[in-house]
Amino acid sequence: MDDVAPIDRRTRRKSKKEGLKHILTAATNEFCRAGLAGAKLDVIAMEAGVSKQLIHHYFRTKAELYAAVMEEVSAQAIQQLSIPDYESLGPEDAIRVFLGGVFDLFVRWPFLSGLFNDQSLYGGEHIPECRELKRRSPQLMARLSTIFRAGQSAGTFRKELEPDAVFAVAIMAMIGNFTGGKIIAGFIPADFSAPERLGFWRTFAADFALSAIVR
Repeated sequence: MDDVAPIDRRTRRKSKKEGLKHILTAATNEFCRAGLAGAKLDVIAMEAGVSKQLIHHYFRTKAELYAAVMEEVSAQAIQQLSIPDYESLGPEDAIRVFLGGVFDLFVRWPFLSGLFNDQSLYGGEHIPECRELKRRSPQLMARLSTIFRAGQSAGTFRKELEPDAVFAVAIMAMIGNFTGGKIIAGFIPADFSAPERLGFWRTFAADFALSAIVR
């Protein structure tokens, strides 16, 4: 009997981990579909294959579950963006790799645009709750700013530009087709969010951003 207990505990830990994973996956889908205000815990429970009571066991409120989803997604995103060895590249290539990485996240994880737009409605209210993002984002941006400053010193980039402003505008250009492509298509007779145009936009947006900073 003494040998059985540890196995049972490991099984319970695995079951809890898998249950949480299913809940977070289902919650991500529902929050992207309906936003925080419109999301239903009943739908999340059904999609996750768990009871609503189990969700409340882990998360006291819907807002708490939403914050957990934001934490999980932002942690994975910043982890992926931190992987490349930007320092081994020339300044222009490093910036291009970073911007391409941002774009590729939205391709790989279509739900990001839904969460992004929902957070826009709340003025980014839940972003400060993303602990891993708050911890690692300054580290990543410090790396990129150092590379940008090196590009300025070398005469590659325009000296009057502020790195933070450059990266903010460049990121908005890279992901604008995901977050507002369908809306913009109502004014411009082209839908750059269509799957067949994604490759074009990835290259064009990065080229456009770099053309503004390269001397």
